[in-house]
Amino acid sequence: MNQPIVEPPQVQISAPEKIKMPLAGIVVLLAAGLGLAGWMAVRVQEAEKAKGIVATQRAEDNKKQLAALQAVRQVEVTRGIPDNWVPVVDIDGTIVAGQTADLGFKAGGRLQSISVEIGDEVKVGQLLATLDSSEAVAQLAAARAQVKASEAGLALAEDSEKRTAPLVESGAIAEATGVQTSQQKALSQAQLEAAQAQLALAQVAVSNHRLTAPFSGTVTRAPDGLGAVVGPGSPLFQVSSLGTLKLQGTVSVEDAALVRPGSPISLSFEGGQAEGTITIVLGTVDQGTRRVRVEATVPNAGGVVRAGTFVRAQAKAQEGIPVLKLPHDVLRPGSQNEVLVVSGGVLSSKRIAFSFAKTGELLVRHGLGPDDQVLRNPKPEDESGVSVEIAASGTAEVKP
Repeated sequence: MNQPIVEPPQVQISAPEKIKMPLAGIVVLLAAGLGLAGWMAVRVQEAEKAKGIVATQRAEDNKKQLAALQAVRQVEVTRGIPDNWVPVVDIDGTIVAGQTADLGFKAGGRLQSISVEIGDEVKVGQLLATLDSSEAVAQLAAARAQVKASEAGLALAEDSEKRTAPLVESGAIAEATGVQTSQQKALSQAQLEAAQAQLALAQVAVSNHRLTAPFSGTVTRAPDGLGAVVGPGSPLFQVSSLGTLKLQGTVSVEDAALVRPGSPISLSFEGGQAEGTITIVLGTVDQGTRRVRVEATVPNAGGVVRAGTFVRAQAKAQEGIPVLKLPHDVLRPGSQNEVLVVSGGVLSSKRIAFSFAKTGELLVRHGLGPDDQVLRNPKPEDESGVSVEIAASGTAEVKP
């Protein structure tokens, strides 16, 4: 059975109720939009304000930098005072023996005797040690016997020549026989000379088994005992001459021009002082150290100086040289021999050769003139080409 379709009841809404909800939403949206617009306006104002502050700060910084670039630094300069200086050059070096020799036998053999000990004073030619020379002595005896035999043979040949010569002249015997006897004599003479040479060699061989001091000095090394078999040339002894020592040291290239052979030196070392004399100033520069080697003799009669000691010496020149005295604060930072000179309101660098005075001032030997205005207390950024202005009271002189 078909049931009838029932439709839902329809609700009737009046016109005022239909527009009430959309107006509320529009109000809310308008309020939100106005708030957002206000917030954005505030942010834009703040950004513009910050941008203006940054622009103002940049403009001020640019003005300061431009003023700094345009400003010329006020500086103080000084001029050197001419003076006469007797150079004193420092020399660092080592004391060595005046003469040292490592000694060994020319021949090989068994060490038979030792005549000296470490520390002994020996004279030139004094016996130091010997080797077993029994074989060499036997060879010497054989060489002597050979000489005697050769002498006897020569005597027989000479006698035969004397007896043969008259017979050849008289025609009793053939001339060839006379020639033969003469040649026999010449052969015997040659054999004698060879035997004498062998004898000389045998004598030298025996002497090579004896070791003597080549000069007077002190034994600084010696074998501990006997019986060892040593080879030819093996160093067994050392003799050093300690009466006169040598100082071996170096100086800079600039200081090398201030000392010469004959200049006196004084040495300071642990235990005392000594005097000496420069003997060698090499005319070449060591490629590794860029320094010049010097040597000096140091008398050591009292034995107060020991070989091998590191010493500091001072060499005093025989004549004074002209210098310019300047304060120590003129050296450019980071440089050992460079100063800055003000000329025409611009800095220029100059390299100088100098020594230090006892009071600390620089004694400039060359590189500057007395009229050069040298910058005092230079800054690391100061260099050639920088413009400066000398202060009104910025020129000073070192007091003599």
